[in-house]
Amino acid sequence: MKEKIYTIPVNEAFDKDCECPLCELEKQLEYEAVKYSLGAAMMEPDYRTESNEKGYCRRHFSQMFGAKNKLPLALVLDTHLTELRKKTDKLQKTAKSLESGKVGIFRKDKAARQAAEEISAMLAKTESECMICQKVNATMDRYIDVLLYMWDNDDEFKAKFDRSKGVCLHHFCMLADAAPKHLKGSLGKFMGTLITKEAAELSRIQDDIHRFTLKFDYRNKDMEWGTAKDAPLRTIEKISGYITEYDGEDRD
Repeated sequence: MKEKIYTIPVNEAFDKDCECPLCELEKQLEYEAVKYSLGAAMMEPDYRTESNEKGYCRRHFSQMFGAKNKLPLALVLDTHLTELRKKTDKLQKTAKSLESGKVGIFRKDKAARQAAEEISAMLAKTESECMICQKVNATMDRYIDVLLYMWDNDDEFKAKFDRSKGVCLHHFCMLADAAPKHLKGSLGKFMGTLITKEAAELSRIQDDIHRFTLKFDYRNKDMEWGTAKDAPLRTIEKISGYITEYDGEDRD
């Protein structure tokens, strides 16, 4: 199949020797989104309005903090806090009635439960609407679609997929969820390939992590490390996805 602009990132990711090519794609998307949020987005009123309202999850605030320039982050935090305070200020009337003795105990309990629910809903919404998560997830959904299309239509990519080390369990589930929507006559073959590949790669990674544990037994001090030296990191990446945090380094 002739390579198209939207197939290039997926093809390049599967050229890498890694535990999950889709994590490689997600890692780059996340890096670019963090960089954009602390850079060009500062000059876009529409983005700032939306980010003030929605904010970012703990993971992406942590990555933003890892960037070198703290001023853009401080500006984001300042304006986001303004919006958060508007929401919490609305609860002040309820708080005053709860603190006073003028409301009956049953009405007070009902009001207290309502306030607790509002707080929980507010914070859950903030966590689920992270600007970076939304951007990365939307693009990853498209990459999953492209991967399935390529597997179904490109024999070279299909062979590349077979040669890979599979994917992490998170992206394994994403592929399994998306496949029925995109593959019709070839769904059975793809799912068989995907499951067989994942089982084989989990067995491989367990061999490595087990060998890693054996190396700490004095009786095995002369045993070769083989491919097990970085097994803890690769095992986590296979189970949970990549864990490398954005560290502010310049990758341009």
